[in-house]
Amino acid sequence: MFKPRSILLKFIACLPGVIVAQSAFAQTAIPLDDLSAFTNKANNWSIAGDASVDISKVNVLNTKPGKGVLACIHEKGKYGPEYELVSNFKHGDLDLELDFMLTKESNSGIYLQGNYEVQLFDSWGKKTAKYNDNGGIYERWNDSKPDGEKGYEGYAPRFNVAKAPGLWQNIKISYQAPRFDAAGKKISNAVFLKIVLNGVTIHENVEVSGPTRGSLTKEDVESGPLRIQGDHGSLAIKNIIINNFDKKPGTLSDLTYKTYYGTFATNEDFSKQKVAETGKKDALTWEILKENNNYAYLYNGKYTAATEGEYTFRMQAAGNAYLKVDGKDVLSIESRNNNSTRQGKVNLKAGEHTIEIFNSKTEGYMRPGLAAWVSGPGFREMSLNTASSMTMGGGVDPILVTAPTSTVMRSFMDFKKTPDAKNVRVVHAVSVGNSSNLHYTYDLDKGALLQVWRGEFLDATPMWHDRGDGSSRPRGSVTLLNNAMFLGKVSGQSAWQADTTGSGFLPKGYSLDEPDVPTFNYVAFGSPVTDHLSVVDNKYFEREVKLAKPVENLMARIAEGSGIEMVSEGVYSVNNKSYFIQITDKSVVPQIRNVAGGQELIVPVTNGSVKYAILF
Repeated sequence: MFKPRSILLKFIACLPGVIVAQSAFAQTAIPLDDLSAFTNKANNWSIAGDASVDISKVNVLNTKPGKGVLACIHEKGKYGPEYELVSNFKHGDLDLELDFMLTKESNSGIYLQGNYEVQLFDSWGKKTAKYNDNGGIYERWNDSKPDGEKGYEGYAPRFNVAKAPGLWQNIKISYQAPRFDAAGKKISNAVFLKIVLNGVTIHENVEVSGPTRGSLTKEDVESGPLRIQGDHGSLAIKNIIINNFDKKPGTLSDLTYKTYYGTFATNEDFSKQKVAETGKKDALTWEILKENNNYAYLYNGKYTAATEGEYTFRMQAAGNAYLKVDGKDVLSIESRNNNSTRQGKVNLKAGEHTIEIFNSKTEGYMRPGLAAWVSGPGFREMSLNTASSMTMGGGVDPILVTAPTSTVMRSFMDFKKTPDAKNVRVVHAVSVGNSSNLHYTYDLDKGALLQVWRGEFLDATPMWHDRGDGSSRPRGSVTLLNNAMFLGKVSGQSAWQADTTGSGFLPKGYSLDEPDVPTFNYVAFGSPVTDHLSVVDNKYFEREVKLAKPVENLMARIAEGSGIEMVSEGVYSVNNKSYFIQITDKSVVPQIRNVAGGQELIVPVTNGSVKYAILF
């Protein structure tokens, strides 16, 4: 959000005493043991061990003693630069990742180079996002323009994937600073290369013509601090990781080539082959060729490393190819199709190195192509080839399913419990979408609610393209719940029965009401069961499971994860505030059980029904 002009000028005036130019935290996590990496004049930021929010109360952040979390506790209505958190390092090109937690109705922002704001805002439940919503790139401002035209160039996120206040959200920002010539004249604008919010890409290649409203300086600069707004509400931040691209990139020069034509073996000795043509190029390209197949070419040149360290070379080529530095294989000769890439790493000292790139192709069905990239210490990956040389793979147009109304679709659905776990396939999955952009997947074989997500509905390309594999994929910010049976019986600390063994489970499909919203039906423990989910206020799902003949000692497991805690009356956070479970029936007494290294939230099924909300 913007700063009033008078306050902004005051902040600029005190800038020299605030910023200390350094890059000590490049390519690493910023330790949050204290505030030494930042300046905060008003002392409204502090270090905590954890944070939590009561979602029923506006702008209330609770903290616990410890380290690892930045906490801003700020009373709304008090504005000024003294409440901001300003980094003690400056940056140009930067990749930034962090987790943040907003209070109800809170508002903050991340300013790259102190000048270009990515908004942090409690946008939970908004169907359509604007530039000032969570993840938006804030507008520029011109006081000289007429009212209604002063703000311009704000960019809304593609989708609103904002989570509920009190939940940890993740944002990744890849930012390219404006460029200047030797005389200090700006020659290119700042660009947000990519912004990913809660796992969903919401911006790509967004160019900003100048500083956004509330900027540190009126004009673009080569470097500036990272600023986090702290005068519009309370919030918490953790896991700050930056890659500060503050070093010069390596350069490719003195590039010469030789071309050959014919059918060549993988281990062909080209010293014995006739050279068709030689020449020089400023960048790699396959377009030196006069034929589209049965060719080979060899590039030799110099690669000058500006900084000593590890360099990563990545290459995409049609057919056989290799890349050598100083005569040693970084990418050994290997045949690939024309839409795959591979990479290799090499440690280089600062200075000149020889580079050699080879490519040959005899497969007529593949189009020619050559592309190479390099990244290294302190600089972002850059291309070594011409734009027209880029290999064009044989991709397909995606087959996307939208949900302008209540939409029900059956498919296989794959998921992983953790990123390193084995893939699990649900073969009788039903995904339900709706116009509120809140969707879920239900497992008919277990009466289990597998996952919920916010954003677009489904990608059916893997199911319907060519022969297909029967599966679809969510198109949004996914919250994985569990794939175990919802109802069960437990004794003491015995493990929850994940499958239907001993339950007499019998699926009965689902019925649709007039708006085509499904109610799932099955029999379990001798009782007919109905299971219905509804969207509340465009924000969350409410689930109600009813049993016609409830049996004694029957329980329902409504959440499981690595950790569960009650954060306010009737509200429980799951998996370190990944999502909330809310139980409004005060007659229900939930139980948190410690089982198999994790925890689960279970409730008794005493009156024939279980009702709760899933806030995500």
